[in-house]
Amino acid sequence: MKRIDTERQRLREFVEFVEADRVVPSAGMDDAVLGTVAKDLRPAPWRVFSKLTLIGVATGSATLAVCPQFGLGSGSHNAFLHEIHAATSPALFYLLCGMLFVTLGAILSGCWLTRNEINAVGKVVNRYFAAYCVLAYVTLVTLGPEIFAASSLTWIVGALLSNVVCYGSVVRLRRAWGTR
Repeated sequence: MKRIDTERQRLREFVEFVEADRVVPSAGMDDAVLGTVAKDLRPAPWRVFSKLTLIGVATGSATLAVCPQFGLGSGSHNAFLHEIHAATSPALFYLLCGMLFVTLGAILSGCWLTRNEINAVGKVVNRYFAAYCVLAYVTLVTLGPEIFAASSLTWIVGALLSNVVCYGSVVRLRRAWGTR
């Protein structure tokens, strides 16, 4: 009985809506709505890059808290990481460290950006990733107490590869699945 009453109430409200006098919004309201829609459809690239930077810094900081890259973080040096470092070439070790440092940020960036934000930055995002990786490397070397050989520069390559591959993979998967 309650369900039927609710349906009748909805039908009455709909009929009142259809029969009501037309209300024309003001020009200011039209402009405000159109401006909001335009901003949502085409977000400013600097906002998207700011969002990417916040995600990258937050996840990179979380990685440093666990992994003692560049002598930073609370993870201190442990035997396991020293064994990996000793067993691999320095170039490969730093390549893998660079990949580890940015993987989570790249995956989360691909997930958290909206479709319109992804479209707003397009392929330019790869240049952003290159700049981000170089700046992260310079910052970590500057803040870290250890001195590195030229082989640690492969950290930048690993970080860039991981950013491009992980972010690109998530974006492609989202498009294939038809999500946001």
